[in-house]
Amino acid sequence: MKKQQKLKIVLTTFGATIYLFLMNNQLVLAADGGQIKGKLTQAGKTIQGILTGLVVLVGICVALFIIIKRMPDADDPREKAEVYHAIGRVAGLIALAAAVIWLLPWVYSLFT
Repeated sequence: MKKQQKLKIVLTTFGATIYLFLMNNQLVLAADGGQIKGKLTQAGKTIQGILTGLVVLVGICVALFIIIKRMPDADDPREKAEVYHAIGRVAGLIALAAAVIWLLPWVYSLFT
C-alpha cells in the first residue's frame, strides 16, 4: 500500500472512533450538585480500582520474572534466600503503591 492509502485508512478509523465517542455521550443539561458529585466519586473509585489492579499485575509480573530468572540456581540456599528477599521487597512495594493510590485522595479530602 502507498503511504497515502495507509494515512487515509488511519485517519478514517480515527475519525470514526472520535465520531462514535462524541455521539455516544449522554448529555446532562440540568443536574443538581449531588448527582455530579456522586458520579465524580464513582469515577474516582473506578480509577483507583484500575490503578490498584495495574499495580498488582505489574508486581506479579516482576515477581514471576525474578523467580524464573533465578530458577536454575534454586538448589543454592543463598540464592534461595535472595529470591525470597526480592519477592518480599516486591510485595512491600506493591503494598506501598496500593496504599498511595488509596490514601492520597483521602489526605486530599482532609484539606478541602
